[in-house]
Amino acid sequence: MIEFRVPGIAAPQGSKKAFKTRGGRIALVESCSRVKPYRATVALAAREVWAEGATHGTVGVSIAFTFVRPKSHYNAKGVLRASVATHPGKPDIDKLCRAVLDSLTGIIYADDSQVVSLVATKSYGNTAESRISIYITG
Repeated sequence: MIEFRVPGIAAPQGSKKAFKTRGGRIALVESCSRVKPYRATVALAAREVWAEGATHGTVGVSIAFTFVRPKSHYNAKGVLRASVATHPGKPDIDKLCRAVLDSLTGIIYADDSQVVSLVATKSYGNTAESRISIYITG
């Protein structure tokens, strides 16, 4: 089992925007500008815990996305008034997972098609830091 955490705000890997270049070619750009550095951070964290090379077998992945609680969950005195633990809003969980799974390609597994089980959650944390926790079995 591989287990590691990545600090920072998760970035969704959403749709790509297409546009024509001056040379007439079509260029694709990620719709979220934060996804490229976020994927690099996830890949770096994975390399720190896994040096054995990419497996060619099947793997199961669990990802827990933890976000900082919004200020609206607290009253004027700073006391928690909304005990909601889940994070129902954007970004979409499938787009968050897509960024993580693509980040691990070539490091943990050869291709993300080897992922046969995926469990993901979004929640608010009790700390002032957003993070993701990744667990891989295989």
